[in-house]
Amino acid sequence: MKLEYLELGKVQNTHGVRGELRVEPWCDTPELFDCVETVFLKKDGGEPYRIVSWRPHKHLVLLTLQGVGDVDTAARLKNRVLYVRREDIADTLPEGRHFIAEMLGCEVRDADDETIVYGTLTDIYNRGANNIWEIKKDGKEYLMPDIPGIVVSVDIEKEVALVRPIPGIFDTAEDVR
Repeated sequence: MKLEYLELGKVQNTHGVRGELRVEPWCDTPELFDCVETVFLKKDGGEPYRIVSWRPHKHLVLLTLQGVGDVDTAARLKNRVLYVRREDIADTLPEGRHFIAEMLGCEVRDADDETIVYGTLTDIYNRGANNIWEIKKDGKEYLMPDIPGIVVSVDIEKEVALVRPIPGIFDTAEDVR
């Protein structure tokens, strides 16, 4: 399902005394912050803050927001998730790629026999060379690599992902029907 607002990262702490924030970015590259003028503290677009500046710092982003000019104001934002309008970053997404937040909840089905449902995509982990999908069904958890040939297609509108898993990832086809 396409979301109007997507998670951009989480405020970990303050940095210095002038209101700068230490943000853990939840995006492929911190350069995505170049495309964003405003972040929101609520997933419905509430509590907007205009970005004054940002810079990479180790694995974090140091972010300055308009109206946050001292450590006390910045401290109130600790542990808050930052959201961005999808339309502000939609052009940054390469063809055939999807935002992770929009993929979560997709029903994972067999690409050759769509009556076989492997479960629901519940999380995606980045573990180096490729992402790993966490799929749950009936209290069981399965991990599957997100690589060409295994992941055939993802349809955000229909909330369905079609896959051709390698043997051993899931129970037999009879068990998952």
